[in-house]
Amino acid sequence: MQDIFKLGELAGKYLTDCQDYHKFFHQIATTSHHSCLILISWELPRDFVTLKSDKIKTLYLQGLTTEFEEIFKEYGLKSEEKWTELRELYQGHPNWLNIISSTIIELFDGEVSLFLEQMKNEIYLGDIENSIECHLQRLSATEKKVMHWLANQTEAVEKFPKTANLDLSQSEFWAAIQSLMRRCLLDKLPSETSSYFPINPVFKSYLQRNPND
Repeated sequence: MQDIFKLGELAGKYLTDCQDYHKFFHQIATTSHHSCLILISWELPRDFVTLKSDKIKTLYLQGLTTEFEEIFKEYGLKSEEKWTELRELYQGHPNWLNIISSTIIELFDGEVSLFLEQMKNEIYLGDIENSIECHLQRLSATEKKVMHWLANQTEAVEKFPKTANLDLSQSEFWAAIQSLMRRCLLDKLPSETSSYFPINPVFKSYLQRNPND
């Protein structure tokens, strides 16, 4: 569904030729009917945020917690005692787990323990970079700036960070944070004193290695 939104803009802004989707979603949400429409997207449409309707439900998909074992079994990976560690390293992301499983077969004959030993807790990206680049190319310039800034912070960024070195206004900064959350590229997690915004470790690793992307 993300293909109906503009590249290089904040999340959920329709392409010029796709403006009628706004009317369509509004009608689905406000009209009485017995249909069920399931949409899958990298971005949350702005309509879903502004429409106040109990007919709209949003499910944010999380990483696999137990199902990942089926992926590893299908590839015939070895060192089963290390499977959970491998899952955690790649956030349980199904696509990433498939890609990295193929890599382990290709380079390490399926030995997960040998792969982890060679990486020494470094996040190997390989073909995962293509997936990451597809997400990053959708971001606005402001979002990219904020993502790179977050990737280079040594500590978790709290709810009210000092952003002077970003050369962004507070409005620009928070609009970017909001948009990144709507893309599921950032989470907001509570802490004892405030909230903080952790960046996905796989994206963080990519951004640190590619500062100009």
